[in-house]
Amino acid sequence: SDLINMWLAPSEIYYSQDSISTRFGKSTEHAGVLIGETLDDILSGTISIYDIDTIEVVYRDGDYISADNRRLWIFKKLEKFGECKEIPVTIVDEISSLKCAVSLSIDVRGNPGGHLWRTLDDSSSSSSEEETDTSDSDDSDDDTLSRGFANISLSSYRY
Repeated sequence: SDLINMWLAPSEIYYSQDSISTRFGKSTEHAGVLIGETLDDILSGTISIYDIDTIEVVYRDGDYISADNRRLWIFKKLEKFGECKEIPVTIVDEISSLKCAVSLSIDVRGNPGGHLWRTLDDSSSSSSEEETDTSDSDDSDDDTLSRGFANISLSSYRY
């Protein structure tokens, strides 16, 4: 298994493409699964954040860039929703030269699926009293979406 070289906040990691497919690739463990459904599965506790493989990043010109764009999309959403602060990453020497667009945001080509994450993503139209983006809130125990690792850095987890 890969060594985890460091822990980074997903928001600090750049995408290496300007768009991603809605489904995981054929060569992956989750082949054909919609990324939004995977995100829902983590948010609902069906699967664990630890079921998502560690992403690889390259350090280039002061930035951390990943070619694992669909997994990074999921991790960035989880961070936004307060579900993780840091993720383990493996530092690699290079990523595909085809993946050279460097951006902190990315377009999803089509419908990523899922529905639970959308209720969190669109807080403006949310009728829910549960706000996941209150960073100074210590009463996350009352949050029905809290799954134990909500306000804990993943670095407290040991593989």
